[in-house]
Amino acid sequence: MSILHITQIADKVKKLFQSHLDLNDLTMHDPERETKILTRCLAAYSIYNLIDSSVEAAAESVIDGGDDNGIDAIYYSPQNKKMILTQSKWIKDGKTEPDSAEISKFCTGVKDLFEMNFDRFNNKVRKKQPIIEKALSEYETKYTLVVIDTSEKISLATHAQRHIDDLLEELNSAGEGDTEQLVEFIKLNQSKVFSSFALSMGDSPINLEIGLVDWGTINEPHKAYYGMVSAKEIAKWWANYERKLFHKNIRQVLGPTDVNSEIEETLINNPDKFWYYNNGITIIADKIDKSMVGGGNREIGAFKLENVFVVNGAQTVSTIGKYAQKEGANLDKAKVQTRIISLKDTPPDFGKEVTRTNNRQNRIENRDFASQEVEQIRIKTELAIEGIEYNIVRSELFQPSDKAFDLQEATVALACASGNSSLAVQAKKGIGKFYEDLTGSYYKNLFNPQVHGLYVYNCVRLDRKINEILKQKISLLYKKSGRQYGLLVHGNRIISLLAMKTMLSSKDKMIDLTYAIDNKKLNDAVETTIDKVKKFLEDKYPDNILGTLFKNTTKCEDIIQNA
Repeated sequence: MSILHITQIADKVKKLFQSHLDLNDLTMHDPERETKILTRCLAAYSIYNLIDSSVEAAAESVIDGGDDNGIDAIYYSPQNKKMILTQSKWIKDGKTEPDSAEISKFCTGVKDLFEMNFDRFNNKVRKKQPIIEKALSEYETKYTLVVIDTSEKISLATHAQRHIDDLLEELNSAGEGDTEQLVEFIKLNQSKVFSSFALSMGDSPINLEIGLVDWGTINEPHKAYYGMVSAKEIAKWWANYERKLFHKNIRQVLGPTDVNSEIEETLINNPDKFWYYNNGITIIADKIDKSMVGGGNREIGAFKLENVFVVNGAQTVSTIGKYAQKEGANLDKAKVQTRIISLKDTPPDFGKEVTRTNNRQNRIENRDFASQEVEQIRIKTELAIEGIEYNIVRSELFQPSDKAFDLQEATVALACASGNSSLAVQAKKGIGKFYEDLTGSYYKNLFNPQVHGLYVYNCVRLDRKINEILKQKISLLYKKSGRQYGLLVHGNRIISLLAMKTMLSSKDKMIDLTYAIDNKKLNDAVETTIDKVKKFLEDKYPDNILGTLFKNTTKCEDIIQNA
């Protein structure tokens, strides 16, 4: 790489982000003004490049400035349940690299953020406190730590990398036998940044020749074709164009997700069933020409497409492409349902509407299948007889009330009421795990023929009361920051488990519509639990990050047994 490439990167990132950045803290006479602007543009680009954000949102994520605690950008996507924390550094000559002290500062900032020590950050971070807290407390949030710079160095120096490795080990420490990675690290250097621009933002259009098997056509109101494309052919698209294929897609490539893992698993184990299991892809093209190959035979058709974009199915295409790069077996056996829509002679915004509407469809989640499970239907029926609504179908219209709750609330409440640390921790770490296998132990420990509907309802009532007490205690804190605040936020499931132990001396009493919660007893139980857990943490785990400690089954079992 060269100074020329750095100049080209500077031109690109400034055009994209400078006008959208907050630069009010930079004076016009600051000799480092240009470098600071480029550093912020680079931080914004890391967000824009790695997740489904707009240019404006990526620029708004930048918090670089005094007291940024080593973090230059913070972005959370509720849809993808992904948080990105970036440190950026603009290196003019491309020769040097972030030193150990800078990386150490970044790691300290990440730890402070996880500990909710917001008083150690600037106002830009404090303004983001609500969304940061949402990310840290949300089910199944995954985190990406990014160092982006214009150095020629591919990786960090040994001592700098050691800071990152130590932090990852601490953040991903989830207990014996648990290998789930909550936090990953990505290093983006000059060559990777330059290459990503070349792939995703090049001006030359993508033209493809596609073979459709068992194809058909739609003529009105706009021309379109549909059929099956070999996964092997799709892998070639990715090899040649990568992210540029998705430049108009709303979501882009999301990185490792449960959906992508399932796509790859199907390619490996059931390639012949891929068409049945996958939603397929949608392509728009300025022009589509069908060749005479095959004539009118619908078994196979060859099509030439001009200015192509994949507007739905980015995860399918990218997963196939990445699988081909590392292994690629069975791709010739997998067929992908494909729609190709011609924009020729369509209204000016038709392509945008196709993109928008294709991406608004709700993703099917594992919990959606639970709505058909026999125990859920039984519990719902038992409660309906008592005039209680148990919502087991995911819906934006559902509103919780004194006599209404949903599957998610029930799962969390039963996990805490179980007294089982692994279930309570899983409810904190990722509730989707309970619905992955409706015949497995996680699910059956909570929902089985012995669990009466009224028991579920009363457990939800208890858990709600406990959370109300915790919210009240949070509201009384002098500052919404620090270890005590983190205990109340991150430790809510373990506190609920321990408090419920005091209240659930007899399950028979819980299978009663007239069950009355002893508010004084519950308040005392929560108060005592908080004090005991706080003291135990001070004695045994004084330096542990609470955000990950309460997702560590081994340490939470230690708390339950000894606090």
